[in-house]
Amino acid sequence: MTKRKSLFSIAHDHFHGLMLAQMIKKGGQVLEGMPSTVDEKVRFTIHFYEQELVNHFYIEENILLPIVKSYTHKVDKHLDKMLEEHKEINELVSSLQGKENLNEKLDKIGRKLEAHVQMEEWIMFPAIQDALDEEELKKLAKELKENGYENVYRY
Repeated sequence: MTKRKSLFSIAHDHFHGLMLAQMIKKGGQVLEGMPSTVDEKVRFTIHFYEQELVNHFYIEENILLPIVKSYTHKVDKHLDKMLEEHKEINELVSSLQGKENLNEKLDKIGRKLEAHVQMEEWIMFPAIQDALDEEELKKLAKELKENGYENVYRY
């Protein structure tokens, strides 16, 4: 098993998060067939959050974190940042319930989500992969699979 494969199921979700971020940021990509008005983007963002992000955050916080917590200070500080950013994203999405400044709120969510995914992909996941040995990575992959987070692609 490659080190990258153990976290692939989580990383696959990140692609979807980045697509949302691009769609809702000011000046972001206009994606064919995706919401284009502010109201449509708000509804889509809330739906995506409820259907995808809530579960994704749960898996990271309740499966990933307990397995990798306290391996090294380098990992712990990234896990703390992950938790802080999850809370910020939750609060930002909740702010969409108010009807004022929706464009600015969407932009803020898009930028925060994009930065969050990049932190996890480029910094936190490599730190986890460096800290855990092959057996620990297999345990992590097994735990993810048992919780319905199986790799989407086969190698």
